Amino acid sequence: MSGTAQSPPTTNDSLTGSLPRTSRRRTLSAGAAVAVAIVLLIVGIGAGYALGKYAGGSSTTSPSGGCATTISETGSSLIYPYLQILSPNFTAQNPGICLSPASTGSGTGISSAESGVVDIGGTDAYLLPATAAQYNLINVPIAISSQLVVYNLPGISQHLNFNGTVLSMIYQGAITTWNNPLIQAANPGVSLPSNTIVPIHRSDGSGDTFMWSSLCYLSWAGWKQGYGTTISWPVGPGATGNAGMVTTLGNTQYGIAYIGISYLTQIKATPGLQYAAVGDQNANFNGTVSSGGAGAANYIMPTPTNISQDANLALQNLQPPSVAISLILGGVPGATNLVLGHGGTNATSADPTPYPDTNLEYTLISTHPASTSHQKWVVAFLEWALTYGGTYASKANFLPLTATVIGYDMLALNAVPVSA
Repeated sequence: MSGTAQSPPTTNDSLTGSLPRTSRRRTLSAGAAVAVAIVLLIVGIGAGYALGKYAGGSSTTSPSGGCATTISETGSSLIYPYLQILSPNFTAQNPGICLSPASTGSGTGISSAESGVVDIGGTDAYLLPATAAQYNLINVPIAISSQLVVYNLPGISQHLNFNGTVLSMIYQGAITTWNNPLIQAANPGVSLPSNTIVPIHRSDGSGDTFMWSSLCYLSWAGWKQGYGTTISWPVGPGATGNAGMVTTLGNTQYGIAYIGISYLTQIKATPGLQYAAVGDQNANFNGTVSSGGAGAANYIMPTPTNISQDANLALQNLQPPSVAISLILGGVPGATNLVLGHGGTNATSADPTPYPDTNLEYTLISTHPASTSHQKWVVAFLEWALTYGGTYASKANFLPLTATVIGYDMLALNAVPVSA
């Protein structure tokens, strides 16, 4: 990143990764891959297609009816509830083949995939191209997610409005009280208290932190912390995992936190917690805030429609064959080019209300597995998830991928060596 005063961390978990150029399996054209995805979605062939044509075999039930083969996964706490939903449904269609997910944070998911101690690393942050190549990994997104701005504000039960600039200033320590004029300007008619804001952040390596710090970095030129799965926080206490963020915020009056949408049920069940509408780029005024605030239409609720609109805008910037791209603030052209103080594509007449804190959920798998016979089940699970996952996505408050992204995922998986 050149020409910026606050250069991002040079960690291996901050940006984009590209697909391998060499294939040990048959090669599909990009167009054919997309066509395959559309056929899968429309015809609904699903696991039979993936296991027979892609993974090269059928499942084998263990004598006890348990797990003959276990696919190990660790990483993102945001993707964890989704994998918990997918796991038994995959096994029901593929007896004896089990997915064992663990919620350890995206940082652990990345490092575990890099070291090869798990079959799948789950992460909300995609890998740099050089890092992915160095560790023989590929980014395989499997769903569209988002992140919520959640607060514990006694006496306030409605959805407040926050733009990215104000959120950046809160987490930078530049805004310290709830009745700050910049917060009040976005929430006319709400009687905000003078209490000190307690900004809560993730203490573990986290893809949610990658998303949040990207939003802050893109929204306000005064943000000094860069972006990544781990950054140096100038203010506030930390919590581990999304579940820990919910618990800590629930116990912290006047607190604010960023929490993955897959924990919406827990948020709603925790007394005192509410989530906000988040300002689009027009609410950010290119990195500055007007005391007059932005219009109500510029503050977007995290509904499925609005999350989908942000993904639609961002995926216009997809640069195949890579499927690694930021969806924050409508995406960033070029995927790796996060530009200080600006987001990507503005709202359009077709997508007028994009929820700005949206993301792809990634899995990382090896292109050089120790066992190609075991890897066939890893590939089979991901192909099944891409084919059937949309059926279950809403249960985790996720959205299914577009057919185009699924197509490029299938193309990438087709290049992973497997054997019967």
